[in-house]
Amino acid sequence: MLPREILRHIRRLQLRARRVVEDLLGGEYHSVFKGAGIAFDEVRAYQPGDDVRAIDWNTTARTGRTFVKKYREERQLTVVFVVDMSASGELGAGACTKQEQAIEIAGVLALAAVRSDHRVGLVLFTDRVEKYVPPARGRSHALRLLGDLVTFQPTGRGTNLADALRATREHLRRRAVVVVLSDFLLGAKGVEDSSHELRLLAHRHDVLAIRTGDAHDRQLPSVGLLTLEDAETGEVVEVDTGSARQRARLAAAVLETEERIAALSKKASVDMLHVDTLRPYLGPLIGFFRSRGMRS
Repeated sequence: MLPREILRHIRRLQLRARRVVEDLLGGEYHSVFKGAGIAFDEVRAYQPGDDVRAIDWNTTARTGRTFVKKYREERQLTVVFVVDMSASGELGAGACTKQEQAIEIAGVLALAAVRSDHRVGLVLFTDRVEKYVPPARGRSHALRLLGDLVTFQPTGRGTNLADALRATREHLRRRAVVVVLSDFLLGAKGVEDSSHELRLLAHRHDVLAIRTGDAHDRQLPSVGLLTLEDAETGEVVEVDTGSARQRARLAAAVLETEERIAALSKKASVDMLHVDTLRPYLGPLIGFFRSRGMRS
C-alpha cells in the first residue's frame, strides 16, 4: 500500500488526466501521435484502383489471380516516458520544481494513455538509467508506474541523456511513441552525444520532447555577490550579479544553451514543447498535441 499523501498525489494526476482526455482532447488521445503504424489484416482479390505496391506476389503466383494485402491501422500504441531525474531539475522559481512538473506531465499523459488502452512504459535516468518499467496495459500497471514516478529517489545527480536514449532504443522491439521529459541542460558534449542517439531513436519511433524550464535557468536577480553551486557537479562559483559584464556573460551563456537545444531537436526532426514552472502547462500541452494531430 502506498502512503496516503502519495495516493492523494496520484488522485490529483487522475483528475487532470480525465480533463486532458475528455474535456480537451475529446477522447482522441490516439490522434495526437503520428506514425502509429499498420498491421496486416487479410489478403483479398485485386480491385481497380488498388495500389500495385500492395500486390501479394506469392499468392498471385500460386493462384493465378491477382491479390493484394490489406492492412489496418494499429489503434493500440506503446508509449514510453523517458524522464530526467537529475539534480538540475530541483530548481523551481514557482510553486513547483522542474522535476515535479516533469513528473506531473508524465503522470497525466501516462494515465491518459492507459485510459485509451495503450501500453505504457517508463525510463527514469540521471547520469545512468536508474529504473526501467516495461510497457504494459491496465489500471494496476498505471498505478504502479505513477507510484514509481512520485516516490522515486535518484542515486545519481548528473545527466546522461544519451545513455537513456540508447537504453530505450535497445529495449523497444516494436514501433513506439517516446516522450522525453528533461530540462536538456546537457553541456556541449552532452548535446553532441545525445544528438546522435536522438536521431537513431527518432528514425524508428515517434519521438517528442518536452523541455521543462525555470526562471533561474535564464537569469539571476541583481543582488550583488552571489555564491552558486552546480546541483549536479557540486562546483561552487561566486558571481557578481550587479556587474554588467558578468550579467552579459551569463546572458550569452544562456543564449548558447538555447541554440544548442534548438539544434538538438531540429537535427533529429523531433518536435519540442517548452513548458515553464511559472506558468500552467496544460494549455501549451494540449495546443502542442493538437498541432501534431493536424499535421498527422
